[in-house]
Amino acid sequence: MEHSMTAVEAARLIDWLKANGHSAEEATECIKYIATGIQQPQQNQ
Repeated sequence: MEHSMTAVEAARLIDWLKANGHSAEEATECIKYIATGIQQPQQNQ
């Protein structure tokens, strides 16, 4: 069974990620992964 995420749920997830030390970019990548199942390659820093 497949579920979808509402805009409110996505916004809450972004807020939670940012409140727990993740950057806005990381939050965006998280949402993209949830939506598509495609993980972005890790960049070495």
